[in-house]
Amino acid sequence: MSADLITPPMDVIAQTTWGKELSNAELDLLVQLSEPADYGQNEIVFQADSKDDTLYILLAGKLEVVKNAGLKSEMVLSTLKPGALAGELSFIDGDAHTLTLRAQRQAQVLKLKRSDFEPLIDSQPRLVFNLMRGILRASHQLQRDMNAQFMEMSRFVTNQYMG
Repeated sequence: MSADLITPPMDVIAQTTWGKELSNAELDLLVQLSEPADYGQNEIVFQADSKDDTLYILLAGKLEVVKNAGLKSEMVLSTLKPGALAGELSFIDGDAHTLTLRAQRQAQVLKLKRSDFEPLIDSQPRLVFNLMRGILRASHQLQRDMNAQFMEMSRFVTNQYMG
């Protein structure tokens, strides 16, 4: 993995729904606390059941959220685009990842470790609040998207077999 950033992180983050919650100084501090990483096509960012308490911020490329369906079968549940967050729940609660994250093609991310972020609770409470609010908004959007996909699939199945 290379640490050379092709994409200016602040440019990507500032355009996201959650990034708009942060001032330029807060964005700069967040980037300084993060570690850049590059992943090649099909390279695993993290495995289901692994623990790493890291928030991943996609800067460039695409990442796939993958569910192991057993017997060497898998389902791609979602494809993440630049600005997307991944690993939010493990970052917040320290539990193991429930899904696998894999680079669909060359991808560049920022990795923010919880241990680097937690000291900001006292020194930068506004940044912490705004990032957590942004994570919550991103999670709500993901839930809305998944609900819409479920409804679309349900209508398709109903029309296919009942219609």
